[in-house]
Amino acid sequence: RPACPRNLLGDFATCGFTEMVDFHSFLPEDPEEAQRIFNTLPAEQQLEIVLKTRGKERIHTLFLSEDAQELVRRLPELEVFFTVKEVGEKDAVDLISLTTPEQFQYLLDLDFWKKDQLDPEKVLHWMEILIESGEEKVIQFIRSADPEFIALLLKKFLHVMTLEEESLEGRERIPLFTLDQYYYVGFKGKGAREVFQPFLRILYRIDEEGYRRLMEAMIRELESDLEETGYRLRNSRLADYGFPDFEEALEIYRFVNPDSLTVGESPLLAVQEEIPQGSPTFYLTFQREGPFLSSLLSKINDPSVQNRLSVEMTSLCNKAIVAEPLDQFEMDGMKRVTQKVFHTLNLGLQYLSKEDEEKGLRILRSVPVQKIFQSGVGATLLLRREAEELLKGSWFGGNRENLSFLDPPYRDQFEGILRRRPVFYRDGFIEDFKDLEDLKEIDRSIEIIRAAAETTGERLHLHPDTLKGMDLKNCHP
Repeated sequence: RPACPRNLLGDFATCGFTEMVDFHSFLPEDPEEAQRIFNTLPAEQQLEIVLKTRGKERIHTLFLSEDAQELVRRLPELEVFFTVKEVGEKDAVDLISLTTPEQFQYLLDLDFWKKDQLDPEKVLHWMEILIESGEEKVIQFIRSADPEFIALLLKKFLHVMTLEEESLEGRERIPLFTLDQYYYVGFKGKGAREVFQPFLRILYRIDEEGYRRLMEAMIRELESDLEETGYRLRNSRLADYGFPDFEEALEIYRFVNPDSLTVGESPLLAVQEEIPQGSPTFYLTFQREGPFLSSLLSKINDPSVQNRLSVEMTSLCNKAIVAEPLDQFEMDGMKRVTQKVFHTLNLGLQYLSKEDEEKGLRILRSVPVQKIFQSGVGATLLLRREAEELLKGSWFGGNRENLSFLDPPYRDQFEGILRRRPVFYRDGFIEDFKDLEDLKEIDRSIEIIRAAAETTGERLHLHPDTLKGMDLKNCHP
């Protein structure tokens, strides 16, 4: 083998815990030579390189492989989803056509639903993508998907009926579609015929009995019942990938007092929350949203600790996405939630370690990631308690309307910390608490507000009721 792959891997190995790299900067410009070099690498290293790229660069790298299908099928399902979303479904048809049934179903499970209902526009879009992916992909989907799920998709766009022999005259008047002269199909909505007619032809050709069962289900089953069953099955499948139900996901926001958390000396040996299908790398690209956290992660070289942290961070991000919750699994929303996770982890780690790097590394090795996150949440909730006590005090009297006496930025900051999930106001915009300095700034603001309230009330004997009753029409202070 040439020296280039070995040198390439040597450079590649120094790239850090999750840093994305421009792999192609290491390769010769000649496409054939680049492909030849890539294919001298073992499959595991090819996959590792693919996971270090994003978007169009990832798709280009995948198709350098002589066995791109095998490489695609080894990708974590969530990584396939993010890649498709980053480049767009239309530009990812070649990738989609190589996915496993599980990967493809995962794409649909994340993208089809708006809360607990199917999004018809998304369904039509994805069924069009399925047809474009080729007949082999359509057959794979028909044979692997739950029959109830297929019935639900069709029910949204098809109306099925049977016409008896005596209705032959009426049959000729109605522009219906039939494959067996018994079940007749009407298409609902623009574009439905172009997508579902070829789908039905393939289904009928490979499984006539399955086609008839499906047609009967379309006639007899209520759409609401099919949708309820489909949503339940979808949630069950997503649970296998680390997306818990809403109540379980809310556990990450349960109050944990960071001041009472004990930091052990022994490292955690086992992965706390295993995700059987593998840990995606996408979430970890956001670790730089927390500079202190990111700096310490880059200093962890033990592969077993790296693996535990990546799996736990993936689990935490999945829970946060469910807990927010998002109406749909859209890229912008998922990115925003992931950023929040790493901001809060950064804050929690800073708070627990008092910004001592040695202690911070010990915390990462010995404390579950979710506890670090809960500590960051807990630090903001401790501040909220202070703010609530001040609001209930003699000057504000528990009346939020009295916050109108506060000038910017104190009013915004005070209202932000009083939220159920406290937020940080910066220059008129809502942000996450990102680090210890944000926490200290709000603590200082609360002290200033407390001092102002005490001075105004105890020394000047002015209270909101008095101030509200004053006639200031001709007063120009």
